[in-house]
Amino acid sequence: MIGGWTRLDTWTRSWLVASVVYAAALLVAAYALPVYRGSAPQTLVQVNGGKVILIVAVPLVGALLAIGTIVVRLGHARDGVGVFTWLVLGVLGAFTLLGILTIGVFVAPVTVCLLIATLRIQEAARAS
Repeated sequence: MIGGWTRLDTWTRSWLVASVVYAAALLVAAYALPVYRGSAPQTLVQVNGGKVILIVAVPLVGALLAIGTIVVRLGHARDGVGVFTWLVLGVLGAFTLLGILTIGVFVAPVTVCLLIATLRIQEAARAS
């Protein structure tokens, strides 16, 4: 699997890592950052309960799935990202658009980072 990761250029790897780091930061922020002002500032988890983590984890799961399929494909000497990666990216894009007035604004950087990396990989595959 590592062979696929090393086939990616530095910028593409950076975009992929940025998507995972940002998605993981969203999970930490849901627990740690007060987003609701009132008599006492409260976090997203305090206000909405633990079930909100399932929603906040969607970008991280999507990013890990996309990166995993990219690395496996490249490790098996296949060019491009494959249909599954595009499907995951489409689901994340839809999730971002559907939640644009709430969490979608915060999820958008994950989707954009994955899109940029995916397009870079596709372009490299066409060039070779």
